[in-house]
Amino acid sequence: MKKIVRIILMILAVFSISFSNERDPREQKLTYLIGEKVDNFEVTSLDGKKTISLDKLKGKKVFLNFTTTWCPDCIKEKEILGPEYVEKYKGSNIEFIVVFGPYKSDDREKVKEYMEKNGYTFTPYYDTEGKDLYNQFGVINIPTTFLINEEGVLEDVNVESGYKDMKYFK
Repeated sequence: MKKIVRIILMILAVFSISFSNERDPREQKLTYLIGEKVDNFEVTSLDGKKTISLDKLKGKKVFLNFTTTWCPDCIKEKEILGPEYVEKYKGSNIEFIVVFGPYKSDDREKVKEYMEKNGYTFTPYYDTEGKDLYNQFGVINIPTTFLINEEGVLEDVNVESGYKDMKYFK
């Protein structure tokens, strides 16, 4: 009987360890899974003055964050990302692409006001009215962050809970 109890306890321990490291199941619904090559994309800055594409960023890591002005998790991320981007990562091998879009009530003017009100100096990008980039990546929750490596392969992804939890973005 003690042997059976020990076996059951070991099985439970293995399951608890397995499930504690399990990734968010919503990640499985995204277009790209970790380890897959990401197709080229292009997105334009909020002011329309800068267009960036994945192909032009070869050799750099790409931090691609889909966000809004209204969601609580997005707001928390920007409170961290704004100062950290300016102070810690500027000039590094990481290209930050923070993409706002026409999600619910966000339009270009609202995003511009949000950036100015909060004093953020990182370049905001804006998805097209057709949500092309949002659709290309299969984003189902905001915020969602992708970390793409120097070869254009998806290295990590975080759905909704904040980029600080990303395995490779420490």
